[in-house]
Amino acid sequence: MRKNDKSVRAGIEDFLCPFTDMYITQGANGSFSHQGIMANDVRGAEVGVRYPYYAPCTSECIRVFPSGGGSIWRSVEKVRFANGRIDYATYLIYHDNSFDAYVGQVIPQGVQIGNMGDKGNATGVHCHIEISQSDDSSFYKNGYGVYTLNNEYDTDDSYFVDNTNIIYGMGGNWKVTADVPAEPEPVPSKYPVYECLGDMYVRWGASYNDGIKLVKDLTPDGQAHATSTNPDAYAVYRAGTRFTVYEFQDKGYGLWGRSPSGWICIKGLSGTVYSVLVED
Repeated sequence: MRKNDKSVRAGIEDFLCPFTDMYITQGANGSFSHQGIMANDVRGAEVGVRYPYYAPCTSECIRVFPSGGGSIWRSVEKVRFANGRIDYATYLIYHDNSFDAYVGQVIPQGVQIGNMGDKGNATGVHCHIEISQSDDSSFYKNGYGVYTLNNEYDTDDSYFVDNTNIIYGMGGNWKVTADVPAEPEPVPSKYPVYECLGDMYVRWGASYNDGIKLVKDLTPDGQAHATSTNPDAYAVYRAGTRFTVYEFQDKGYGLWGRSPSGWICIKGLSGTVYSVLVED
């Protein structure tokens, strides 16, 4: 991709290759430092040049590794991958000498997210990238002693190479957006309807990534405690309010339902119920 490139079809961002020129110096499961992982090391057109790279989708920084110029980012919404899958993207990038990312930072698709570099454990200027086709931010050491993400996919299954000059792609099955139809995500014909048992906080316009964590679960007495860094980002559903839910997520601190208005806590940690199903 090039600076400021965007691709949104059927309301879903396409996950774009973040590089304008791509020369892969080490591919997935590489023998040097990629044992058992789906990472690529990518340099630009000329050796040693710290070329910029761009956000492949609208992304939020969820973890940083300043000593190695590294960070983990997650898509704000579900994206379309080159293999046709529609899901959240979590990706790791490394070796940026000009590192300035911070947790909570949001960068729109096509905006510069960093520069290739050699910070940390690197033998030359490049960008290390690996991609999970999920919202899972787990980062663990595999059997080879190499840190990796869960649910990783190879890069040719992940990003579209529109406006990317592939200098050396290691034989990957690269696709452009025209190769994958823009089918909208299937939705059920009817959504469950819930009713609030007591006043409940709602994150208006909340994303999958930040909307739940920034508002505490309701306490057993029906009260809520807002912990959002933006106090204007929540509202209240009064007792008796009915709302539809088209997605559920058990985040480990309660069962949450997503409505057109935002995220609503259906049930809390201790099993305390804050709303009841009235129509399925």
